[in-house]
Formats: sequence, C-alpha cells, structure tokens
Amino acid sequence: MLTAWFLNVVLGDEFVLMFGMFVIIGLIEYFLPAQPVPRRHYWLNLSYGFVNIFLVSILLLPVLAGVAYAIQGIGFGFIDLRALGFEGLVGSFVAVLVGTVIWDFLQYWEHRLYHGSRIFWQMHLLHHSDEHMNVTTASRHHVFENLLAPFFVTLPTAILFQVPPVDIAVLSLLPYTWVYMTHANINFGFGPFWWLLTSPNYHRVHHSLTAEHTDRNFVNWFPIWDIIFGTAVVPRWSECPQTGVAGVTVRSMREAYLLPFKGWRQMVLRKLDDPVAAHAGDQRLPHT
Repeated sequence: MLTAWFLNVVLGDEFVLMFGMFVIIGLIEYFLPAQPVPRRHYWLNLSYGFVNIFLVSILLLPVLAGVAYAIQGIGFGFIDLRALGFEGLVGSFVAVLVGTVIWDFLQYWEHRLYHGSRIFWQMHLLHHSDEHMNVTTASRHHVFENLLAPFFVTLPTAILFQVPPVDIAVLSLLPYTWVYMTHANINFGFGPFWWLLTSPNYHRVHHSLTAEHTDRNFVNWFPIWDIIFGTAVVPRWSECPQTGVAGVTVRSMREAYLLPFKGWRQMVLRKLDDPVAAHAGDQRLPHT
C-alpha cells in the first residue's frame, strides 16, 4: 500500500510536470542564460520542490478533493460551463482558457495579499528571496503557502463554476507549464505585445530588487489584471534586473522551512519592545 502511494505521488501529474519543466527549461537556461547561476544553487530549489510535492500530497490533496466534491454535491457551481457549449476538444480548450483567466484574477488578489500583509509576507518571502531566479524558483514556495493557495483559488472556483468533464484534465495542466517558463533565467519577452501574456521578462520585474519595480506585475498569466488595477510595468528587452530580497539569503532546507517562523518571531519581539513603532512598521510595505 505504501509503495502504491509512493508511485502514485512520483508518477502523478504535478510531479511529472515539474520534473519535465525542470529538464526542458533548464536546458534552455543552460545554453541561453540571462544571468549566471551557480550550479549549487539549483540543488536547494530542486530538493525543496520535490519534498513539497510529497508534503502537499499527504496534507492537502485528499482533503481538498473531498471538500471540492462536497461543494459541488450540495448544489454550488452556479455557472455550468458545459451548458454554455464548452464541450468536445475545442470546448474543453475554451473552458480551460476561461478557467485560467478566472484563476489568474483570484491569484492576483491572493498574491497582493501576500505582499500587503506582513504576516503573509513571511511565507511568501521564501519565493522572493531567490537571488538567482530560474525555472526552479517556480517551485520555491513555502509549504504553508502551498497549503493556503487552493483555498484562495480552487474552492472559490468550485463554488462559482461547475467543473468541466474529467477528459480535459490533461489540457488543464497546460497553463501551469507556463508558470515555470515565466521564472526562467532567459531574456525573453513579447515586445509590443507584452500585455497579452506574461513573459520571463515581465515576471522578472516582479522579483526585481529595483525600487520602482516593488509590488508590480503580480499576475501569473494575463497582464490585463495588472493593467486594470494599476500594477503593470512594461518590461524592457535589454533590462535584466537583479532579483531577491535585500538582506535575506536562504542556504539550506532547514532555513527554508523555518524562514516564516523567524519573521513572525521578529514581529512579536518588535511588538513587545515597542508597540507603537511596531504598529507603524506594519503599515509599511512588507519588503522595503
């Protein structure tokens, strides 16, 4: 039974997808790097990403699947995509596109919450602390953030929409392949069409250490949400800013998992030492 579970995780869609993107995009980065990345740097992100796959599979997926099924079972799912004609291969593709636009909107506001709250920022800090952004950075999210994300995105989607048939499961993975691409260490953008789809150059702005890039370009896929809500910065082809968070370096798995606790502890100590100053500090941007 344990062996069957292990193989199910290792051969699962998410694991295979991540492994495949690491290999394919990693080769592109190797031959066309935007900036040099020390080889040893990849090992931390690779190890952390694969361990998180196991943790999320154990702690989250069974519970989330049951909750989503229950939500659909008690009558939620107010909009039936199939009733709108999203059937067959073309219909499934359109349903995936519609779903991705909706997920991107929800994730946009989830992402802004992580940046706007000092409490949530301590979890998101691990992702942003990567000073050598590359394809493996896409999997460098703290496990707490992995556990919270579906509740901000998947469950609201289950409440609002009746999920398309299972036969589009493979197509549903396609948008997530692009998230690995947008973190790639390559100089690639869409020039005047930057507003159509997120590119590595567009998303690198979000991870930039440059002051004018702070809290910009939040979206995973469609810059339209950044444009509508005033957080878009047009990427420049020749611009390849340094990434990371000033004063924060993570060198081991232990430091990665403990990073939020370190931040929360410092917040509590500041609050105890000087409540007025700590409250004022909480109003500032969490990573400035």
